[in-house]
Amino acid sequence: MMNEELKMMNKTTNVILSLSKNLGKAFTILLILLSSIAFAAPQDQLKSANDFYAEGNYTEAIEMYQAILNADNISTDLYYNLGNCYYKTDNIPQAILHYEKALKLKPDNEDALFNLKMANKRTVDKVERLPELFIGSTWRNLITSKTVDSWAYYTIGLIFIALLLFASYLLMQLVIIKKISFYAGLFFFGLSMFTFLMAAQHNGIVQQSSEAIIFAPTITIQSEPNENAEALFTLHEGTKVTLLEESNEWSKIKLPNGNVGWIKSEEIEKI
Repeated sequence: MMNEELKMMNKTTNVILSLSKNLGKAFTILLILLSSIAFAAPQDQLKSANDFYAEGNYTEAIEMYQAILNADNISTDLYYNLGNCYYKTDNIPQAILHYEKALKLKPDNEDALFNLKMANKRTVDKVERLPELFIGSTWRNLITSKTVDSWAYYTIGLIFIALLLFASYLLMQLVIIKKISFYAGLFFFGLSMFTFLMAAQHNGIVQQSSEAIIFAPTITIQSEPNENAEALFTLHEGTKVTLLEESNEWSKIKLPNGNVGWIKSEEIEKI
């Protein structure tokens, strides 16, 4: 009886183990299928959107690109493509907004930079920027030449190289190699601290400054968040402003020339 019970228990165990393995395989296959479907869906949508754009069906392309973005598939290329669609349909504020968003993800996107310049030429307001000290403007341009993520990747890569060189210093026997490894390790570690500083500085700029594009064809900027306040100056659609403060339905903005005033929040869209 004991032997029969043991046999039954072994059979039951084997069946359970077999089922577990099969379920595990099935679950793995299901995950692979789901991930492939999730990956394929945006790719199919992207192809359709690109086809619409190539055929000149810009409205359909905009809807498709926007659907991809709404599914959290954000990229500089998508924003750039959307900007192009809006530019082709003469919706300059939307074109500028999406070129700016593309550049926020990738500041060195040359195509977006060029097309943004072309779109800005079609705006009414030509606001001159206040002169900056050469050192300050050069430093800021250097910081914003790469995204925060790019500076972070450089930092990680340089630290890894520095660690390899320090390991070489500890393991090698030749004095000349030990010296080269040590000083090269110090150099790459110092370089990694510099790229870390760039990442921190760029992140600070992103956190502190918030920009927006004006969408109203013509809007009067007020001295206070009140429709009856003194009118300061007039702006037009497509102009980029810096957001300083928000109060109820109003936003305090600043122009590159230093002018400050209040505008209805509904008339602008944040980058």
